[in-house]
Amino acid sequence: MLVLLKWLFTWVYFVSLICFTGAVLGVLSHLAYGVLFAQSPDYGYLAAFGFSNGLQYGGVWAGGFAIVLCVMRAHKQHVVKQEANR
Repeated sequence: MLVLLKWLFTWVYFVSLICFTGAVLGVLSHLAYGVLFAQSPDYGYLAAFGFSNGLQYGGVWAGGFAIVLCVMRAHKQHVVKQEANR
């Protein structure tokens, strides 16, 4: 049961990290667009819109990508444990 909770928290950690990264990249990309291409940009609106878009698109990929990252981590731990037992 403890192992299941460990991997559940690891998965939630990766999902949160991916969503956070998507939100930050969304804010930065929308603000950069406003600086480069808009006449008089509303930075608050662009930041909020970028946050929303980044979080939405990050959330689309977060669940599946977090599973892949958990499997990669579990495989690495398994290999290290197997080499330690030799």
